Amino acid sequence: MAWCLNSFALDFCARSKIQGQHLNWFIVEQLPVIPAAHYARRFGEHTAAEIVKDCVLRLTYTAHDMAIFARDMGYVDRDGSVKPPVVWNDAERRQLGARLDALYFILYGVTDEEDIRYILSTFPIVERKDREAFGAYLTAELILWHKRALEAGDPDVLAPEAELIRAARASEARAA
Repeated sequence: MAWCLNSFALDFCARSKIQGQHLNWFIVEQLPVIPAAHYARRFGEHTAAEIVKDCVLRLTYTAHDMAIFARDMGYVDRDGSVKPPVVWNDAERRQLGARLDALYFILYGVTDEEDIRYILSTFPIVERKDREAFGAYLTAELILWHKRALEAGDPDVLAPEAELIRAARASEARAA
C-alpha cells in the first residue's frame, strides 16, 4: 500500500536520511515501507488494509474524473455503476488523514505519544497553519486521538475537534 509514502512517519524517516535537498533512488530503496502482511492487523472489526482502502477512497474520489479509480476500489452500486464522488468536506478530510497517520504510526511501531508529538513537531509548516486556523496544533491532537481509538478497536469513530482544540489551548495556557 503506497499510502504509507504519504505518512508523517515515513516522511520523518526519509528526512533523517537525506543529506541535501534531493531524495535519490538509493535512499528511496532504503525507506522502511510497510510489508503487505502487516496490513492484515486488525483494529476492531477492520483490518489495516480495509481502513487504508476506505480512507484513501474517500480522500481521493472527489470528482467524476476519478470514477475509474473508484470502480477499481469497488465503490459501485449493486448494478455495477460507480457511486457518485465523495463530497469535499475539510473537517472529514482532516479526520481521514489523521486516522491514516495514526494507523501508520502504529504500524511503524511508534506508539509512545511523546515520540509521536516529537515527530510531529518536526513539521513546523503544518503546525503554523493549524495554529493560525484553529489556535492549536489540531493535526497532532487528531492523530493522537485516532491512535487511541485504533488501539481501543474503534477505527470508525470521529474525534471531537472542538473539544480537542479547547483541551490543547488549555494545556498550552497552563504550560506557559
